[in-house]
Amino acid sequence: MEIKKEKNSLLSGLTVLIIYISGLIFVGCFHEPWFDESQAWLIARCASFKELFTYVPHYEGHPPLWHLILSVFAKNGAPFDLTIKAINITFSAAAMALLIFRSPFPKAVRYILPFTYFFFYHYGVYCRPYSMTMLAFMLAAITYKNRNSKPWRYIFSLTFLCLTSAYGIMLAGGLCLVWTFEIISELHRGEKLSLFWKDKRFYALCFILLTAVMLLIMITPADDCFYGGVENKGSIIEILTRIKNYGTVIILPFESWSGVMFSLNGEKEYTSIFIAEIIIGALIWLTLILITRKNRKFAAFFVPYIIMTAFMAFHYMSAHHIGISGLFHVFIFWIMAEQEGGIQLPESFVKIRNSFGSPFIRKVILGVGVIICLMPVVYSIGASYMDIKGECGISKFAEIIKDNHLEDRKIMTKWSVKYDEGTDNVFKVLEIPSVHGKIESNSTYLMGDPVMIQPYFGKNIFMNFNVDRPDDLYMHYIYKEDPEAVFEKWREKGLPDLILDYCPIDEVYDAETLEGVKYLPVYMLEYSVFYKLDFNNYYERLYIREDLLGEYPQFKWIDDQRGNIYERK
Repeated sequence: MEIKKEKNSLLSGLTVLIIYISGLIFVGCFHEPWFDESQAWLIARCASFKELFTYVPHYEGHPPLWHLILSVFAKNGAPFDLTIKAINITFSAAAMALLIFRSPFPKAVRYILPFTYFFFYHYGVYCRPYSMTMLAFMLAAITYKNRNSKPWRYIFSLTFLCLTSAYGIMLAGGLCLVWTFEIISELHRGEKLSLFWKDKRFYALCFILLTAVMLLIMITPADDCFYGGVENKGSIIEILTRIKNYGTVIILPFESWSGVMFSLNGEKEYTSIFIAEIIIGALIWLTLILITRKNRKFAAFFVPYIIMTAFMAFHYMSAHHIGISGLFHVFIFWIMAEQEGGIQLPESFVKIRNSFGSPFIRKVILGVGVIICLMPVVYSIGASYMDIKGECGISKFAEIIKDNHLEDRKIMTKWSVKYDEGTDNVFKVLEIPSVHGKIESNSTYLMGDPVMIQPYFGKNIFMNFNVDRPDDLYMHYIYKEDPEAVFEKWREKGLPDLILDYCPIDEVYDAETLEGVKYLPVYMLEYSVFYKLDFNNYYERLYIREDLLGEYPQFKWIDDQRGNIYERK
């Protein structure tokens, strides 16, 4: 009977894992790589091995492991889409296999967790180093129980965690700090503190400390590094006195599962939702504190977690990082569940549960809890559906450029422009040039479009992208620049033949050069960017210079859909 039960459990687990992998492959067939995925691949392809260690980490903020793995394939001509997805699915599948077959959770938990938003879509379909972070957490959880008798297994798992992301370094550092105090306390009680230097755990901790220091030196941001996420700017006093930062710390545990306050564009300005999430988040914090205290894992939970959440709230984060919070929750409950007797509930929880004498009230509370817990699965399904349904990026332009043999034409792409906030219309007609809003600043180093298109070409096809480093197809996050000096290098190449998306080219070329010049929109792409169930639609157009339109009869002039005619500049 026991053998049959184990066989059924194995079959059901394999079925869940196969469904998970099949789901990743199916959605991945439709998934269009986003900027970060393309950027990583281009770095792996173009940067030298020396740059992967000494230059890239200072601007990307990640240890070099992900880029090194990709470089094995990218530098040898492997196809972009297929390869990066296969690598990511391999790490994700390995992580979920450990969760399904090795974790001490009930079947319902083991079989549902792989399909939650971050475990399935954001870290499984979306190809980033966080698939490795998932695997590292599972390995760390497995090796935690025997960390004192077999410390090197645990340390190697935490070292792997450090190599996957900066947040991995924080969490591993917090866990090692707590473990160090546990070891010292243990030796002190046994009056063997003087033997600490001979303990194999000491050498294991020294190893990860040296590794972490080396990685921190690598990823310390350069002075001219541009931050692409949500960065808190200002003096230390200003940052510490921003009440909202403390609110962000409170909501992060809920946000990593069912919360909706964050999007890829940052934190939303919805006061009512923010207050509601603070209440729920505070309850989750209280629950985590009480349960970890009851199970003698408070320090292991609180020290690493407060370091990470404080860094996120008070310094820097993006939506991609939030799922790491959920991974750490799984790790903490895993190590508590593997203790003798499993997870123990605090007496206060038992009293509260018993105080609800009515079966109906208990069912209502259970139902609400189940709905909240299943929301991450809903987010996963929603994101997958949106990815399958339509365009989620601009690589379609790569297809257009290839099919029409435009790669040898002079193609200009948009750069980041900050317009005056009081401007009513950024630009008034679809053609280029046109009357547009007042420009406050130009950031010619910020060009996302080329990064999502270049993986499909063997050379830099954009005349104004990386003019100082034309062989580098990835974006350099270097914000200290002289835009006018960059514009001069663009002018040396003459007028563009085609323009990808709207560009205020009158910032680059003078009125005499632009006299009689007109660029007409000949293709419009609608695409979506989404996070959980939050999504935004964007439109980008391909322009061709009017005198070249006759050479490409396949292109048609897109008129202003509103039928309005504005004064041209």
